Amino acid sequence: MNRLLYIVSTLRRSGPTNQLCNLIKYLDRSQFEPHLITLSPEPQDSRWADFQRLGVQMNTLSLSRLKGMFLAKRWLKQKIEQIKPHIIHTQGIRADILLSKIGSSVPWFMTSHNCPLHDYPMKFGRLQGHIMAWQHLKAMRKCHNVIACSKTISRFLSGYEVTATAIQNGVEFQTGSKAGAKLPEFMQKPVFVSVGSLINRKNMRFLIEAFNMYAVVGKGTLVIVGDGPQMQELRNIASNRVCFVGNVSNVVDYLACSDYFISSSLSEGLPNTVLEALAAGLPLLLSDIPSHLEIAEECQGMCSIFALNEGQSVLTNQMSKGAALFSFIDRDEIHRKAKEIFSAQVMSARYQQAYLKTME
Repeated sequence: MNRLLYIVSTLRRSGPTNQLCNLIKYLDRSQFEPHLITLSPEPQDSRWADFQRLGVQMNTLSLSRLKGMFLAKRWLKQKIEQIKPHIIHTQGIRADILLSKIGSSVPWFMTSHNCPLHDYPMKFGRLQGHIMAWQHLKAMRKCHNVIACSKTISRFLSGYEVTATAIQNGVEFQTGSKAGAKLPEFMQKPVFVSVGSLINRKNMRFLIEAFNMYAVVGKGTLVIVGDGPQMQELRNIASNRVCFVGNVSNVVDYLACSDYFISSSLSEGLPNTVLEALAAGLPLLLSDIPSHLEIAEECQGMCSIFALNEGQSVLTNQMSKGAALFSFIDRDEIHRKAKEIFSAQVMSARYQQAYLKTME
C-alpha cells in the first residue's frame, strides 16, 4: 500500500480545497492510503469533516502563523518521519515553501493553482505580492513533480524556469434543484449568474455595469453568488434587477435556476465555478483571459469570449444575443461534453498515474 501524504495550510472551503477533496475521493484505495497534515488551526468554513468522511487519516500542527515561523519546519519534519509516506503532495504557498526548506528525500508533488506574479500582487499589494510570488517560484524550482491545474498555468510557469505537467481541474457532476435556490419571485428571465468572491480579481464591477447597460432595454436578472469586501460598493451601483445571494453551500441549485453563466475575471487558474457551470449545462460568457480561452478551446460552441479591453458594451451585446449565440447546443449536450473532460474522476485518475510513474 502506497501512503500518500497531503500537506496544506488549512482546509478552508475554496477552489483548491475542493479540488483536493475530489482527487482523494476517487483514489484507488487498493493502491493508495491517504494521510493529510494541515499547518494552521481550521477556520469556520473548514471542510475537515468532509475529508474525515473520505477515510483520510488526519493530522494538524495547529500553529498560528507566528508560531509557525519558529516551529513549523521541525514539527512537520517529525510528522513526516512518523507517517513514513511514499509520496508527499503539497498545495499552497506555505506548504510548498516549507517542504522546499525541509528537503525530504521522499518523491514530492506540488499543485500550482494560480499564476503567482498575477495573483499575489492583486491580493496582497504590489510589493508584498511580488516578494511572495518570487519566493513561491523559487520553491517550485526545487520540486521535480510540479502539477499545474491548467495548461495555461503550465505555460506561464515555463517562462520562469519551472517545468510543470498540466492536469486540468475536475469537478463533481451534481444535479441541482430549482426549489433549493432562494431567489425573489419577481425575477425576469433570462437569468445570468456569476459565482465568486467579491474582490478586485473577480472584476464584478465590470459585470454589473455591463448588466446595468443591458437592463435598460433587455429583460432578465443577474444573480451574484458570493461575498467579499466589495459587497456594499457593488450593491450601491447595481440596478434593482441584480440579486446578491451571498455565500451559499448549494451553488448547484442556483446554477439550475439560471440560463447563462458569466465570468469577467482578470486572472484565474482553471476556475471551479466555470467548470461547475459547464457541469450544470450552462453556456458561458467569459472574459478573454488565458484560462477562459483554454476552457473555450476544450468546449467549443459552449463558450463566448468577450474582450475586457473593449469595455462593458461588448459583454452587454453578448447578453443581448445569448439565445442566438448558443442556438445550436442544449444543456444536456454541454453537460455530456464537460463530463468527458472536466470530471473529478478523470482528474484523479491522471494524478494517480503520475504518482505511480514516480514509483516504477
